[in-house]
Amino acid sequence: MTEQHSLDAEGIFAALDGHRVEYVVVGGIAVQAHGHVRMTNDVDLIPSPTPVNLERLAAALADLQARVLNPGSEHLEIDAQMLPRATPWQFATSHGDIDVLHDAPGATSFAQLRERALVIALGDRAIPIASRDDLINMKRAAGRPVDIADIAALTEPEHREARS
Repeated sequence: MTEQHSLDAEGIFAALDGHRVEYVVVGGIAVQAHGHVRMTNDVDLIPSPTPVNLERLAAALADLQARVLNPGSEHLEIDAQMLPRATPWQFATSHGDIDVLHDAPGATSFAQLRERALVIALGDRAIPIASRDDLINMKRAAGRPVDIADIAALTEPEHREARS
């Protein structure tokens, strides 16, 4: 049995920030940032796909004592060369789980995601969160029950009014 760590998103963001990783948060934390309170157990992110950024991400994952959770890949050493080979990569870290996506269904290019991202402050960190429209597109493409529920919450009248 492996040790499970509860989610400490602030600790994860600190490691990413400390290594200057470029990313956009998607998934449950992004949904929360757009005003829908719901449970999430991990940080889902899309990193910039540049080799330099993937080196930084690998270093941040090393600092977080990350282990690969993907079935059949648990033995892999985490480095920048392995990161683009699968999506999503699922990691257990000392601060909770992280899912790293490259080709998320419904997502645009990283540059477009980052340009349209909502940037929120968490302490002295600036956290880029996928825009509501990009998040809805990704959730629509994924189509799982939790995604359908998130779309409904993100398109409720009070959210539409906030966008006007």
